[in-house]
This record gives sequence, C-alpha cells and structure tokens, in this order.
Amino acid sequence: MKSLELFVGAGGLALGTARAGMRHEAAIEWNRNACATLRRNQAEGVAKVRNWRIVEGDVRDYDFAQHHGEIDFVVGGPPCQPFSLGGRLANQV
Repeated sequence: MKSLELFVGAGGLALGTARAGMRHEAAIEWNRNACATLRRNQAEGVAKVRNWRIVEGDVRDYDFAQHHGEIDFVVGGPPCQPFSLGGRLANQV
C-alpha cells in the first residue's frame, strides 16, 4: 500500500505505519529540525526510513496532483503546536 505522510515530525507515526506495511511516497514536514532527524536516521541506515522521500515544506504548498491515482492512504498527525511550543518555551524561562 502506498501512502503520503503529512505532519511527520520526527517520524514516530510514519515509522509505525511503515512497519504495518505502508510504503511512503513522501514524508512531508515543515520543521527543519524534525527533517534533520529523519535525514540523520536515513544516514544511519534505519531500515524503515531509508527510502522515504523527505519533503521539507508546508503541506499547503505540496503538489498532491503528482500522485493522482497512486495513493492508497493519507496518514498524518495534525500539528500540535500548543504542546510543542509549550515545552520549548518552558525551557527558555
């Protein structure tokens, strides 16, 4: 099954869906640190992450038409900025 992974973050949900048999055509994430983590995992040879096409950018700008008729599932963890920013801001105080 082919999937598109949205709001990937560091890849936890995407890794789980990959282990369940999904083949990710693209893993889309806007946060550069999260993308750096994904790329590091690729470089380290993490098997399920190795062939992901990581797209660093806003999902609103992604050309979904390039996958017309080829995607079985769209998977994603919608952004959780209140939680993400809360931990980040707490460390700055």
